[in-house]
Amino acid sequence: MKKQLLGISTLAFIATSCINKVEKFGELKSLCRQTYMIAFIVAVLALVLAFILAKLILFEGGKNDRSYIKRRIWFIIIGLATPVSFYLYNTFVVMVKIKKAPLQAKFSDCNLYATLIILGLYFVVGIITMLIFRKSKWGSILGKTK
Repeated sequence: MKKQLLGISTLAFIATSCINKVEKFGELKSLCRQTYMIAFIVAVLALVLAFILAKLILFEGGKNDRSYIKRRIWFIIIGLATPVSFYLYNTFVVMVKIKKAPLQAKFSDCNLYATLIILGLYFVVGIITMLIFRKSKWGSILGKTK
């Protein structure tokens, strides 16, 4: 447990220390591009995590199989926790490095768009892949197949 916490805190420190002070518009544009790329990666990682959790939850079997509800709950929890934590991280850690108020306002818009990218990509790609793999545990999140 201590090793995991140490690893997470080390990763957070490295991510925070890589952000330089932003004082010019060009630096802000670069930061926004990085934020969009990281948002895309975070959305994909959230999908992979949800897929792995769906595979780990066993079928209960029988007529009253309710395992798909557990998968659905975890899919929604991951789908909501990921963008909220991404938004809060950018607001409280990244935005502090931006010194000028107009640049902070522009980054606030960038942060909102990146969060919406995570939400949209996670749910749209998730639901499309669930429809494609309808007979698997991942596809069972949408409900029982008839």
